[in-house]
Amino acid sequence: MAEKARKRPGQTRPRRLVKPVAKAVPVQDDSVELLKKELEDKLGLLTEANRQLKRKIFDLYTIFEISRNFNSVLKYQNLLDTFIFTCLGQIGALKAAIFLKQEGRTDRFHMVQSKGSGSFPAPEEFFRADSKLSAYLTRLNRPSMTADLLNELSTLEDIRILQHFHPGIIVPIIYQTRLIGIFALAEKMSGREFQMDDIEFLSILGNQIAVAIENARLYEEERMATQQLRIAQAQLIQSEKLAALGEMSAKVAHEVNNPLGIIKNYLLLIKRGQQPDTEPNKYTGIVEQEIDRIAGIVRQLLEFHRLQPLPFEKLYIKDVIENVLTFTERLLTSNLIKVTADVCPDCPPIMGDAQNLKQVFLNLIINARDAMPDGGSLAIKVRPNGDELTVEVADSGPGISPEIIPRIFDPFFTTKEPGQGTGLGLSVCYGVIKSHGGSITFRNTHPGGCFVIRLPVAGKEKTHESRD
Repeated sequence: MAEKARKRPGQTRPRRLVKPVAKAVPVQDDSVELLKKELEDKLGLLTEANRQLKRKIFDLYTIFEISRNFNSVLKYQNLLDTFIFTCLGQIGALKAAIFLKQEGRTDRFHMVQSKGSGSFPAPEEFFRADSKLSAYLTRLNRPSMTADLLNELSTLEDIRILQHFHPGIIVPIIYQTRLIGIFALAEKMSGREFQMDDIEFLSILGNQIAVAIENARLYEEERMATQQLRIAQAQLIQSEKLAALGEMSAKVAHEVNNPLGIIKNYLLLIKRGQQPDTEPNKYTGIVEQEIDRIAGIVRQLLEFHRLQPLPFEKLYIKDVIENVLTFTERLLTSNLIKVTADVCPDCPPIMGDAQNLKQVFLNLIINARDAMPDGGSLAIKVRPNGDELTVEVADSGPGISPEIIPRIFDPFFTTKEPGQGTGLGLSVCYGVIKSHGGSITFRNTHPGGCFVIRLPVAGKEKTHESRD
């Protein structure tokens, strides 16, 4: 092993080279702040993106639910209520209103529904369908801020309406390429501005409500057409029944008229054959009166077949009713029926035939008597109602089963026991009232039932015939 070299005297040991240690350079505070701010900005963007994504998901879910509900709501008013309440809840607006075209006026949009707090346009105010504003909304086909519309696009009429919703947003309701309505929302309750999410939500919902409104309108038109068809069919059936009754009545009248004429001629011969100083037989006078009454009934039967104008004259329904009550008073009191008549003393006159109208009220009173064999009450009420007189004849009887009410005016239909009714009374009443340009209906009043007659006042009647 080699010996270590000894240090010689006077000899210096060589120095060892030592590398200097590098000192840590401190990071500047500004760089940390910049990095921190950059991270916060990215976090803020991610948070906002997440919020917008959640909002879009919520809006899409809401629109899906609303669309499903819209398709199931076919009643026009319920549809509009659902739409406005949904928008108010989703957007958080103070108020909202929807403007649509009204029946018979296709050149303007009137406010048909509104919800929320604050003032709204007057009923007579409207958007014109052919205005610059309407044309602009149709071309844009997207919601627009009221601030952008209060310019040269708007007329004074438009400005008066827009100011009720300013600051706010206007949503065009477009079906296919036609502007069918305008939806207006006021500012948010929070005071915040409308965001792009709000505009997109309202744009999609506007398209959905346009389709739903059109479906509801078509459904309503179909329902009305079906109802009118049913009414026309019912009137046709009733007319055919009356025509058949008229033919039969003509045959009966012809057969009865001949023996009546012979009887009357022989009564006349008997009266002429009496001695001048002999007291006339009072029974021959009674027989003659009854024959005249039968002859009058026969003439009425003939009217079912002969479409001749009735000899109408101006009369007061009060006089007709009082006359009928006078000669039915004994009939009603003997059956323990209390009668009350509430006839308006200053009711306007009508144009009609007094004898035919007396027959109507006589039939109704007899029917009421038959419905109350143990007694009861009969109330007659007459009131003017615009261009009509409304006459109500109500009794305290058992009423009529709802399933047979549509048939009570049919000829030969009766609920009475065999041999107690012919089923012609109400049919005759229907024909007489119809010939006067009026209507007769029945409703149950629990207890009892009520016939309602409507007759046009003099000067307001339609062209009439004796029978349809």
